[in-house]
Amino acid sequence: PSWFMYLFYITIFFAVIYIFHFHIFKQGAMQDQEYEEEVAAAKAAVQQNQDPATTAAMVAFTDAENLAAGKAIFTEKLCATCHGNLGEGNAIGPNLTDEFWIHGGSYQNILDIITIGAPAKGMTPFKDQLKLEQIAQVSSYVVSLQGSNPANAKAPQGEKYVAAP
Repeated sequence: PSWFMYLFYITIFFAVIYIFHFHIFKQGAMQDQEYEEEVAAAKAAVQQNQDPATTAAMVAFTDAENLAAGKAIFTEKLCATCHGNLGEGNAIGPNLTDEFWIHGGSYQNILDIITIGAPAKGMTPFKDQLKLEQIAQVSSYVVSLQGSNPANAKAPQGEKYVAAP
């Protein structure tokens, strides 16, 4: 049929253009080169947005600006709903101001639990809702709550955390 012949001629025409564009004039990137570029871009994105659960290099903020930002996120992202406005805990969430922790009380433990959550305990993971810096700010704010002893604090839960010297 004639339509099949036209289709055949179109593919020949496309092949000639393809050969000149990619192989003779080297205008476009070949498939393997495109693949390598995409892999490199993906690796760069992973490095930039690396999961804090696997990053021990995150350091707690101690300046007032970042702690204030952490407090704002704590109240905006409904952390205060389960943990109380002052971190004292309530019927749902544990007390964040004492030295007893269910998932560990180090900065890295807190960073991990905010990032990946604890679905079995009702803790939502925030890795898709917050940027890395925001998670670090909230974690730093939670660390700053330790020892504040607010009124009506929930009874201790978990194991006592003793910071390494």
